[in-house]
Amino acid sequence: MVSRFIFWLLALTVFGTLAFWGFQYKETSPHSFYLAEGITLLAIILFIILYRRLIRPYNIIADGMDLLQEQDFSTHLRPISDSEANKMIIVFNKMIDSLKEERVQVREKNLFLDLLIQASPQGVLILDFDEYITDINPAGLKLLDIPDKNDLIGKKIKDTDINISQSLSRLRHGDDVVIRESGITAYRCVRSSFVDKGFDHPFILIEELTNELLKIEKKSYEGIIRMMAHEVNNSIGSISPTLSVVSGIFKDDIDQKFSYVLPAVSASLERCLHLGKFISNFAQVVKLPEPHKTNVDLNELVKSAEALTSIECQHRNIRLELHLCDKKCIAFVDAIQIEQVLVNIIKNAYEAIDEKGIIKIVTQIEPLSIIISNNGPELTEENRQNLFVPFFTTKDTGQGIGLMVIREILKNHQANFKFYSENGWTKFDIMFKTL
Repeated sequence: MVSRFIFWLLALTVFGTLAFWGFQYKETSPHSFYLAEGITLLAIILFIILYRRLIRPYNIIADGMDLLQEQDFSTHLRPISDSEANKMIIVFNKMIDSLKEERVQVREKNLFLDLLIQASPQGVLILDFDEYITDINPAGLKLLDIPDKNDLIGKKIKDTDINISQSLSRLRHGDDVVIRESGITAYRCVRSSFVDKGFDHPFILIEELTNELLKIEKKSYEGIIRMMAHEVNNSIGSISPTLSVVSGIFKDDIDQKFSYVLPAVSASLERCLHLGKFISNFAQVVKLPEPHKTNVDLNELVKSAEALTSIECQHRNIRLELHLCDKKCIAFVDAIQIEQVLVNIIKNAYEAIDEKGIIKIVTQIEPLSIIISNNGPELTEENRQNLFVPFFTTKDTGQGIGLMVIREILKNHQANFKFYSENGWTKFDIMFKTL
């Protein structure tokens, strides 16, 4: 607009000067007058040509720049009579069409990507280049048990209440790892990134693998246990009778020539019996029956488990405290199997404490749960990750099947559970389904 104003101001100045100069000779010199008017007319024509050749294309370019600045890709420049300027207009209009098409494609892709992320069964946790959380999809909220994503937005992963926050915060670009929460819930976590406005934005894909891993683990250890039980039982079945006969022969020998062998034979026979019991413990996991559920008061189950374990706790100078709910805590469970779970957990607790400690058992209605705590050694991160892995044990003489049995029983009851350390206490939380 400024250039157009200056152009016409210059034109009016030239026209006015020529016209004024011509009128000075109108009376005295007609030839000079007509010459001046002719020059004025020629100047007008010249300025019109200059306007069409220079100023108008310039204004068109300026208008096009305004459209680009406003990101208005729906408006086109109109062709003019100047062929050279039209070439520029055609190129500009093609560029506008290309930008419009690219914008539509980008918006469609972004919309599709947003819909895909929102509908994805995988959790998607998006970060900015400073590692702050910018977004999380519904699947991620569900997998990580987060009620409101506003509890996460603007925080770093390690500062959130996500159960696996520390493990997630240690992931680096390209990592593809399986993370276990309390040894039972397993997540496959992949960290990658995308570029937006020239900056890397990291994101983490989270997929729950619990059911798949449990099926694979169960199929694997069932096969191993069956093979072991078959081979060991066959061997024991043939060795034990032979040892019994040999022992009887040596005992009936009047001369007692082989009396020195009797202790070895007796020890071997006892070892066979222990081995058979050892294998039967493993077979218990495979042969675990389906739960026979009835309405049971959890308070009564806790009292029963306390009666079965109190003597050993007293022997170890461990105080067993019951904090039972005032009302009945009715759960639809197999009483015998849940009692076995409680006994196993308490046994693990007093073995972890060894001597002089406290075991607390708490029952609650909301949520319907049993919490068993002990003030023994806290769980290490490695132990917490592997406690429910088949055959894993922290005991020198352990078999690694106690927690396997607990896991299978609680899984068959669709009960949620956590095993963790907090503020000097190691806790085992069992959450039952309400009736």
